Amino acid sequence: VGETRDFNQIDFVASERPTDKVHVHAVAARIRNRIESSGREVFFTLILEPGKHWADNSMQAMIIMLGVLGALSLLLSGFLVVNTITALLTQQVRQVGIMKAIGARADQVAGLYLTTVAIFGALALVVAVPLGALAARAMATYVGGLLNFEIALYQVSLRVLALEVTAGLIVPVAAALYPIIAGTRITVREAISTYGLGAGGGQSRLDRFAGRVRGLTRPLLLSLRNTFRRRGRLALTLTTLTLAGAIFIGITSVQRSLMGFMETLFRYWNYDVQVEFQRSYRVEQLQHQARSVPGVARVESWGFRSSQRVRPDGTESESIFLVTLPAATGMLQPILLGGRWLVPGDENALVVNTDLTKKEPDVRVGDEIVLKIGTRKSTWRVVGLVQGILAGPLAYANYPYASRVIHAYGRADRVQVVTDRHDGAYTARVARAIETQFRRAGLRLTSNQTTAELRKMVAAQFNVIIVFLMIMAVLLAVVGGLGLAGTMSINVLERTREIGVMRAIGASDRAVVQIVLVEGVLIGVLSWMAGAVLAYPLGLGLSNAVGQAFLNATPAYRYSLPGAALWLALVIVLAAVASFLPAWNASRLTIRDVLAYE
Repeated sequence: VGETRDFNQIDFVASERPTDKVHVHAVAARIRNRIESSGREVFFTLILEPGKHWADNSMQAMIIMLGVLGALSLLLSGFLVVNTITALLTQQVRQVGIMKAIGARADQVAGLYLTTVAIFGALALVVAVPLGALAARAMATYVGGLLNFEIALYQVSLRVLALEVTAGLIVPVAAALYPIIAGTRITVREAISTYGLGAGGGQSRLDRFAGRVRGLTRPLLLSLRNTFRRRGRLALTLTTLTLAGAIFIGITSVQRSLMGFMETLFRYWNYDVQVEFQRSYRVEQLQHQARSVPGVARVESWGFRSSQRVRPDGTESESIFLVTLPAATGMLQPILLGGRWLVPGDENALVVNTDLTKKEPDVRVGDEIVLKIGTRKSTWRVVGLVQGILAGPLAYANYPYASRVIHAYGRADRVQVVTDRHDGAYTARVARAIETQFRRAGLRLTSNQTTAELRKMVAAQFNVIIVFLMIMAVLLAVVGGLGLAGTMSINVLERTREIGVMRAIGASDRAVVQIVLVEGVLIGVLSWMAGAVLAYPLGLGLSNAVGQAFLNATPAYRYSLPGAALWLALVIVLAAVASFLPAWNASRLTIRDVLAYE
């Protein structure tokens, strides 16, 4: 197809100590030196972590984050069990009293309810095990596709299955233990004489404060008082919804931070098209061919060389890209962290990025370092430090001086192009025209990429992370909504007779529905307020973890106000939906039914 028949890549495995990274580095250095001493050039040396897949760190980070969110989901589900079993005991308090009246011990009654919970856990496992296996298979297949391999054999791990069964049986029983023990310790007299009235109404500071508030209708005052009547139950419900809201807002903040990082990234690379060549060509020739293409506004030619730092002890570093470019370039806007940027008169001045200093932590601004470029060594002074942006270890040098050091004066192997317009479709058309022009002139290209294409690729990688996290947030929101529905059902059950009294003195169906709905929405708004505050540190931690795991950088954190506003709308709708059925059931009861409620 017109390409060279020469080989241009060597892959090797060390015959001795293949898992010893220091030894592998030494072998790689000997191979590189032998190739370079034969007059050939080594463009780049990549040494993977011995014994690990190249994406292992990223995958482990994703698994840890999903594991943490899964554990939170399990924890919140425990709160859901507490609410559910409390509702059941509240509904059957008279039955508990009757069983104890005819001789049942508290441990026997507790055993009945614990067995019920265990049966529900077993039924849940019947659904969860195959559903979890299918979801895990789909996720593994998807991630495998991202890493360019197919999973030939999929099997459920016995260890994972044992953990799932343990969680499905032990967690619900453990969560239900306290409300069951508390509910079954009730005396026969207390159980038989429960009317669903009172609960300390009018005794708390909040009740006294509500009594002094003017301008609120009686149903609204009742909703306000009822919200705080059962503070323990309210705390459980608020915890569930608060965590769900904090994670939702935190994840939208992570997305906003990552997108902001991407914008910073593409302001750093301030060009539209980058063309790489198989070898160096004359700068005048490259720029003349590029400028002859319609739509090209500006052109710059850069040089790239692979180098290694020769450390004071004589060992050599991994590959460092030496970028030779005009000091006054307008196509790079680095984020300066220390020292200064290059100036046109610089000779042996070098600006390094943070990816290089992570690999070589002893390098500081003001230091002199020795770079080996091919077989030649040269001394450079580090004058500046810039933020690394997904490009690996880089060192920038002034083109006139550096091109003489590498014996490539007046030549370059990359061209950066700024187009008249910057939308993706237009820059793609110009990039194709540039490639055609270069090939027609007999210049051999290695790659031709637009910044818009690169932006799309990076955004797709970010979105994969966000989608996984958002799925977990939605699951937590569902758990929170179910918990609120359980809480409101319990509240209505406890106040059945109270509702009957209100109906007897003239409360309408609408007033009863309003009391329950407003109480549920108020709980949702309170959880939003707490979640919005908690989301800041949680989102900051997630953003830093994702940035370090997937980008080897810490994005500037951006709290998502739109995400907080969206969660407020969602939690109000969630609270209204969760409260509607209990409110509707309460409004449909007749006065005779509720006053005769057993």
